[in-house]
Amino acid sequence: MNSRIFLLLISVFCISSANAVPIQGLYSAEIKLPVTQSEAQMLNEAFGLAAENVLVKVSGDKNAITGELLEQAKKKAPTWVAQHSVASLSELLPSDDGLVPGKQVKVTFYQASIDGFLSQNNLPVWGDNRPSVLVWLVDENNGVRSLSGSKAPSEALNLLAQSAGEIGVPVYAPLLDEVDKRSLAASDVWGFFEDSILNASKRYQTDSVAALRVSTYAGQVSGNLLVLLKNGETERFVLRGENLNDLIDQASSDLAKVFSSRYASVRNNSSASKVNVQVVGVTNYSIMNKVQSYFESIGVVRDVMLVRVVGNKVEFSIEIDGDKQKLFNSISLSRLLINAPLNALDPDANRVTSYQYSGVN
Repeated sequence: MNSRIFLLLISVFCISSANAVPIQGLYSAEIKLPVTQSEAQMLNEAFGLAAENVLVKVSGDKNAITGELLEQAKKKAPTWVAQHSVASLSELLPSDDGLVPGKQVKVTFYQASIDGFLSQNNLPVWGDNRPSVLVWLVDENNGVRSLSGSKAPSEALNLLAQSAGEIGVPVYAPLLDEVDKRSLAASDVWGFFEDSILNASKRYQTDSVAALRVSTYAGQVSGNLLVLLKNGETERFVLRGENLNDLIDQASSDLAKVFSSRYASVRNNSSASKVNVQVVGVTNYSIMNKVQSYFESIGVVRDVMLVRVVGNKVEFSIEIDGDKQKLFNSISLSRLLINAPLNALDPDANRVTSYQYSGVN
């Protein structure tokens, strides 16, 4: 994909939410290869590389898609292909023989094949509805620090947009306009001052916030990543790499793993459980159908059954993979339902989890 920055184009006075972003082409990949072998050999290589790309995106766990498991996937990849196309590239690509003509292979896999392989290997399957993350990036070059944003792009920010896009993490850059500059300094991000970072991020209303600091000194790169989650939890990572590309790729991989561990589950017989969810404010069939369809769209959900309707209250029995907190995390990504805990004295308080229908899509 082309290197680009995902920007939040929102007004200070009319803020629109950047909750949950549907990832397009989750089971597809585009591979560019130099023409140095037969088309059959090239396709086989392209299918293997595409399978690696897709397995990383769907699992959110790049470190797991390696070694023997990756070799198995590459061998099976041709049988997973739903469709593919080949096109000649206008530019030349590097090879052992120098610059040669190249081709682009677009591959789409059967979802059931990818999901099944991950489940068989006890790896999570992460749905396409993913949390948005605002990234404050500060770059220190030989002692000089500067923030990056849409009004102050940088190589590191462009690399992050590309790397995160390839791994299926929807990242956003701050505008870095006068409002941001008054709210947050490069030193605040460099020091990982959480309160300052969160206060400056409120206008963007993303699902989570990250701060990334990258240092380049005497040709050596290093970095750190801080992830601030909605529930108040934080995670920190030390980043290392031989070059800036490696460092940014590690940051993207760490971001994906943080979210995958909270929103995705391993799908197997032993992981199934049921949760009863009550939704208040359901006044007609259309709303009930909308709510049920939303539940069914959540990645950890296996099945949704209507239990009962009492007035404007509708109760569903939801079969899920993994623990119920992952379901609740996923529900929080949408504005459709608002958490509405029952009073402790309510006889259903320990039996159902209650939400209010908001009327917002």
